[in-house]
Amino acid sequence: MKLSEYPLLFGGQELLLNNQRAIYWPQENALILSDLHLGKAAYFRKYGIALPATVSERDLFRLQQLLVHYHPELIIIVGDLIHAGANKEVESFRNLTLQFPNTCFSLIKGNHDKYDPKKLSELGIAHCYDLLQLQNIHFSHSLIHSEIPTISGHIHPGVRIRMPDRKFLKFPCFALTGNLLILPAFSLFTGLDTCSLPEDTVCYAIHEEGIFTV
Repeated sequence: MKLSEYPLLFGGQELLLNNQRAIYWPQENALILSDLHLGKAAYFRKYGIALPATVSERDLFRLQQLLVHYHPELIIIVGDLIHAGANKEVESFRNLTLQFPNTCFSLIKGNHDKYDPKKLSELGIAHCYDLLQLQNIHFSHSLIHSEIPTISGHIHPGVRIRMPDRKFLKFPCFALTGNLLILPAFSLFTGLDTCSLPEDTVCYAIHEEGIFTV
């Protein structure tokens, strides 16, 4: 895993965006990410759509590598941890949380998070919130336009860039619009929304080698 960081001052706090689709918050020793959609590939396979089991494994491996690199005390998952129901891919997440007993895994509930809190606890989720505030930053899965700095997920933001050959490429991105910072989907198996962002949005596009602004 090649890790590249991009510093961003947000809500008076220094955040480190990285090209693995997550944020490290040094002051809180927290790792922030959204939209893992665990079990999505297995859900599709259940209905006859052939997808490799390695889709979810790659996401969890990247998360494991980030945990090893940063040693965070806290992980904030800003919604949509689990796509739909229990399956083998979801159980793999439990194996990961067991490897990091000194890290507190917290979930901001998303529209896909229908699990019972007891079952989430069994997977290693210590806390589950509808809305969380740390320092002066709010965390909400859905987009909230507020005077309070807010980090959200949900829409899987992406940016479409025209190349010199007149073709277009799409990149996942962190999207900053006003006091709202929208996280890219952590899962590699997601579509990209390149149409919903306001015109004044600053996009921090992600590619394998790093992050660039658009």
